[in-house]
Amino acid sequence: MSSHTTVKAANWRFVELGRVVLINNKELATVVEIIDQKRVLIDGPKVQRQAIQLGKVVLTPIVLPNLPRGARTGTVNKKWASADVDSKWAATSWAKKLASREKRSQLSDFERFQVLVLKKQRRFAVKKAVAKA
Repeated sequence: MSSHTTVKAANWRFVELGRVVLINNKELATVVEIIDQKRVLIDGPKVQRQAIQLGKVVLTPIVLPNLPRGARTGTVNKKWASADVDSKWAATSWAKKLASREKRSQLSDFERFQVLVLKKQRRFAVKKAVAKA
């Protein structure tokens, strides 16, 4: 029984310095210091430096490499820009889903009607193609 096995899930993410987190499904920030088991200090270009509970954030797969402990806001912003975090985030399916959800919530009544009509047209075209095949 001396063999030590580790269980590793495909989407396993550690709370670590430089880990990019999502707050309230809106803003991105990065972990600059781990306070204790339940709280971390976060900072980012669009987020004020603050201590936050881990239950209120979601860990993303993106990490800022070589971020020093307790890095200042300027350092965080430089690393953020050099790591191109915003474009990496925008390329993920997670971000695209959030963006489409946001866009749909902003639609007017007429725009919702247009979406309905377009869906009907697409459904009709698909049925026609399936019937042909």
